[in-house]
This record gives sequence, C-alpha cells and structure tokens, in this order.
Amino acid sequence: MRERIVAIGGGGHCRVLLDILLNHFAHRFELAGFVDPDVSLRQMLGISRLGDDAILPRLLQEGIAGSFIGVGGVANNSLHQRLYHRAAELGFRMINVIHPQAIVSTFAQLGNGVQVFPGAIINAGVTLGNNVIINTGAIVEHDCRVGDHVHIAPAACLGGGVVVEESAFVGMGARVIQQRRVGRDAVVGAGAVVLRDVRAGETVVGVPARAI
Repeated sequence: MRERIVAIGGGGHCRVLLDILLNHFAHRFELAGFVDPDVSLRQMLGISRLGDDAILPRLLQEGIAGSFIGVGGVANNSLHQRLYHRAAELGFRMINVIHPQAIVSTFAQLGNGVQVFPGAIINAGVTLGNNVIINTGAIVEHDCRVGDHVHIAPAACLGGGVVVEESAFVGMGARVIQQRRVGRDAVVGAGAVVLRDVRAGETVVGVPARAI
C-alpha cells in the first residue's frame, strides 16, 4: 500500500521534487497534493493545491501522514526551516527525496527530510542533518558534516572533512576546500572559493572568498 504524502510549499523547488516522486517513486507514494498560501497556484505537474498551511491538521486526520518541504530558498533558509519544524511538530513523517541518479554512499548517514537532487554525489563518511538540500550536481566529499536545514546549491562542492553548520547556505558553483568550517547561518556566494573558515552569520563572496 502506498503512503499518502503532501508537499508543503509550492514553486520551482517543489516542482522538481514532484517530478522525482512521480517518475521514480510512484510505487511507494501517493501524492495527495500540495499546500501553499498562493491561491494562484492551482496545479503543478497534475498535482492539485489543497489550500494553505491551515489545513495541515485536517490532512493528518485524513491519514496523510508523510510530508516534504517544497520550498528551497536562496541565501536564506529560514522559511524552509520554519515549515519543517511546523510539519514535524504537527506529527508529519518527513520523508527523504533522493533522485536515483544521485550517488549516495551506503556509508553516509542521512537525517530526516533530506533532499538529494539528480547528479549529486555524497561520499563515504558524510553526515547530513535533518531538512538538508543537496541540490543538482552538488558534491559532498568524504567525511563532511552538514548540519540541519543547510542548502548546498547546484554544482557546489565541499572538499573532504568540511563542516557546514546549521542553516548555512553554499551558493551555486561555490567551492569549499578540505577541512574548512562554514558557520551557522553563514552564506557562501555563488562561485566563491572558500580557503578559510567562515564565521557564523558571515557572508563571503569572490575568489578567494572574502567577507562583505
């Protein structure tokens, strides 16, 4: 019997996740719909908008127990984080969505609500926290530790042993060399090359990356 699930949040990020689930995991999940405050969103990929977040408790009562966060965010993970906590507190089971064309080592540890997009690579010894996004073509090398609610954007690369703390964002095509730390709520800009630790809350850009 397939598990009934609901997407929380619409838009482009949700569309990619729906595509993964519909094309590769239809045998496991039944997509009941998505919730979003934008009333102009009626359907995505044939999946209907059910209403806004206020109907989530009712959906639980109707037996829709699984969920995923359909909001990505650029340089700000606060909404992604807030929606995750809201759903988890209500009692939803936060599913992992992992594209079959991603490479995920059997020796990596993944939390709940993790999203791994096509072409991503997660190597041995990696630990991913809850509600982490590893976006299209991103590379997380061996022994990295990635905290809760982190977003590693498309084509970004973390060298071996990198630590990315909670709610940080690593932008498209950015590079963080081995054994460096990206602090909590920090932002690494697109294309940046990080050669030193990034402090909590700091935003760095450029080659080599410098604080702004």
